Amino acid sequence: MEHLIQNARHVPLSTQVMVNEDEMMELIDQIRFNLPDEIKQANWTVSEQQRIMTEAHAEAARTMSRANERAEESASEHEVLRRAERHAAQVVKDAQAKSDQMIREAERYALEQLRQLEAHLTRTLTTVRRGAEALQANQPAEAEQDQAPVS
Repeated sequence: MEHLIQNARHVPLSTQVMVNEDEMMELIDQIRFNLPDEIKQANWTVSEQQRIMTEAHAEAARTMSRANERAEESASEHEVLRRAERHAAQVVKDAQAKSDQMIREAERYALEQLRQLEAHLTRTLTTVRRGAEALQANQPAEAEQDQAPVS
């Protein structure tokens, strides 16, 4: 159509042109004949584009869902790990406290045993000293008898 208009004869003193009616009608017939196919092709292209977009959105939603599930699993695993670490730290702390208490009790027991031993040894030493003193007290009398003249 553009070609027909550009090559058409101008009407003097106006902006109008004269075109060949048969050529113009032939172009209009071609448009009418081809236009439904073009419209069908355009409609198909639009529907195909919509289908692809719908699939892309569905795939994106599935991907996001899987990513969220993995994030939740990871967070859950992380929480389990943190709980286990806290529990392990508490077990170590409790064991250390129990160990410290057992050491204090063992030291207390050892001190009590040493005090009892000291008391027993003190009594024994006192008995030994008394015995030695008694023996020593008897010795001067015996020494005098040993020194007396024998007749």
